[in-house]
Amino acid sequence: MDELEALQTIGRLIKEERLAQGLSQVQLAKQAGTAIKTVRTLESGTRRTQEINQRKLEHALGWRAGSVSEVLKGKSNFAPDMITPDDMRSGEESRPGPPRVSVPSAPVARASHLSDEELLAELTYRMMHRNRG
Repeated sequence: MDELEALQTIGRLIKEERLAQGLSQVQLAKQAGTAIKTVRTLESGTRRTQEINQRKLEHALGWRAGSVSEVLKGKSNFAPDMITPDDMRSGEESRPGPPRVSVPSAPVARASHLSDEELLAELTYRMMHRNRG
């Protein structure tokens, strides 16, 4: 599977799952704690997004951590047109992948409550938004 095909597959899966859950793009973005642009970009199937945003969306959609990366890296066991949203959440125990990263639903007051990866993502996010305003 080439990169464009993988991106289009992820976009299709996100849209299918979002609609199955009765969510708008805005609602999904809010639930995941991402920008609406992130949801639109992924659903369009034209560009990648940051891994932390992929994980936030996986969490919001009830998918297995790392499932988006599996498809993007071509590590899925299914053909692109055969992957369903159920494949993204099933078999968490039996499928290899990166360790699950919990995404805090509310702001964390102490950095010591975050993993190194979460802390780095939070700092990157804050620096990017500080420089925009």
